[in-house]
Amino acid sequence: MLIFFLAGTVLVLVMIIFSRALWVPRGMAERLSKKKWFQNHWLSGGYLFGINALYFGTTIFLLYLLMFTDIPYLHLVLMFLATIVSILTWRALSTAWTGSFKNRLKMSLTGSSFYLILALIMVIQWLSVKPLYPNEDTFMRALGWMLGFFVSAVAFSICFIITAFLGKRSARV
Repeated sequence: MLIFFLAGTVLVLVMIIFSRALWVPRGMAERLSKKKWFQNHWLSGGYLFGINALYFGTTIFLLYLLMFTDIPYLHLVLMFLATIVSILTWRALSTAWTGSFKNRLKMSLTGSSFYLILALIMVIQWLSVKPLYPNEDTFMRALGWMLGFFVSAVAFSICFIITAFLGKRSARV
């Protein structure tokens, strides 16, 4: 498990460092860049928020369905693919959006705030873990909430970095 975690961390860092060479879904970026509503930082941030919620919900649903199969390590493949799809989508949205740097920050913060809200929920759940019955060991439940917080915080950070700082060069206003 630790090897998968470290490999995923290295992969995400490499994707950020070499993001200029990263393949961008041009069709999606071109269609969005032509939409007038997408150039509004609040609407495009809301769109990004909705995309993040849709991807997260879909991944959770597919992970739930995988509980009924006996195929080992398929959940790791699914989470890896979800990460790759999310990063490519964030890169396409970042490429499609044009405007001032200040508005880009607003768009990025609005869109990635889904993961920030999720991270705050995880912290609240982690801090309020109580035994369900006498003498229950709550370590594993607390560890799960802590790992959920870590994953959500990393997703927030990566989404914010990609959409705020790795887009088209625009006027710094």
